[in-house]
Amino acid sequence: MNINNITIANMKVTVNLPREQKDIIVDALKVYQEAIRKISAGSDFQNEHLNYTDFDIIGLSGIFSDVGVDIRVEMTEEVHDKFVHNHGVDFPEYV
Repeated sequence: MNINNITIANMKVTVNLPREQKDIIVDALKVYQEAIRKISAGSDFQNEHLNYTDFDIIGLSGIFSDVGVDIRVEMTEEVHDKFVHNHGVDFPEYV
């Protein structure tokens, strides 16, 4: 069954994230990256974890900003049905 961008098959719910949602993630990653770069620049020692995180953000930003890459979220129907109870908001339905 396929409703909007939600596919339900084999007891799994799969949602293909629309471009607008991926752009929100890219923007958030940019803010995070700027923050960790400022922290690193203002420090006398190199924080290895922040350096690796900065590198990972570059890769993730590429994945989420590339128009040729589809990002899918997959969960069981049970997780989908309990989403509102676990997070206080309905699972998004992308049109």
